[in-house]
Amino acid sequence: MDASPLLIECVAETTNYRDREDIELSMVQLLLQFLAADSVTLFKLRHEAGVPRATHCLAATSSADGLEITHGRGNVESIATRDLWRDCIDSAEPQQATRPCGGFEILLPLHGDNGSVIGLVEVLGQRAPEPRELILINGVLRIVRNHLALLDYGERDTLTGLLNRKTFEAQFEKLRMELAADAQARADNCWIGVLDVDHFKAVNDGYGHVIGDEVLLLVSQIIQKNFRGEDRVYRFGGEEFVVLLRDTPEASTAAVMERLRAAIAAHRFPQLGTVTVSIGWTRIRPHDAPAGAISRADAALYHAKQNGRNRVFQHEQLVAQGELEGEAPALEHEIELF
Repeated sequence: MDASPLLIECVAETTNYRDREDIELSMVQLLLQFLAADSVTLFKLRHEAGVPRATHCLAATSSADGLEITHGRGNVESIATRDLWRDCIDSAEPQQATRPCGGFEILLPLHGDNGSVIGLVEVLGQRAPEPRELILINGVLRIVRNHLALLDYGERDTLTGLLNRKTFEAQFEKLRMELAADAQARADNCWIGVLDVDHFKAVNDGYGHVIGDEVLLLVSQIIQKNFRGEDRVYRFGGEEFVVLLRDTPEASTAAVMERLRAAIAAHRFPQLGTVTVSIGWTRIRPHDAPAGAISRADAALYHAKQNGRNRVFQHEQLVAQGELEGEAPALEHEIELF
């Protein structure tokens, strides 16, 4: 039986989505069904000191109990000892091998705008796909990539490549609904941070907007290196950035915020030398509105600005210490969402 009509219908359904996570979920489910696989896992690639590493983002597994979906565990896997993975990245072509325990493994590369491999799709199953099936699947991945590129065009900041502020509200609402549905399990592990480049106006006034843009670009690159692929980082305009973290313990969040501050302070910026940032962060509550969560993080940021800059503060901790009131007052420099 020709499965092409079913595949076309599934592709049409996938490209009907406007949310990246929904598109990726639809894609792995499509591959699982079309290839009759045991599991399909999506990995995003990141480079640390020039070494590619794979971050687990999403998996669909078929079992006797039905379909099981696993969302980003955040596991980072080295590619150094995986010949098949390295071959897939180096060649930018699908790779296939027989598994020692039986069955097959196939790796499908996901390409970025410049043709480089930015992700891998691992397919595990008992039946090796036919050449025609691989051709069809490659076509599907190209269609999905082009669809995502169109979405990125409207959702990405043109200077830094980070998500822009207009995408923030929808993704915040999606996270808030997840918290409301499973508040007891997740409410303590979702966070929002606001980062502001210190004395940025002086940079623009003293060195010009070209140097100012270079600072923002470099800062955005450092931010991306310090967060996981599943974390959401936004440029809200000017020198302000926002990050959403989910399923992250409080101690780990505190550590990554401090590590980010230190990484930026240690970086040597052309012509300027040292640039610092101030950071405020807070827990996302199940019934938060975007403006309320940002207001608390912004209050902690303002506290950092008032106490020497180049510092990190958590809103809840400041409240517990009596440094802030329970709810942050409106601030003159508060981010305008609407």
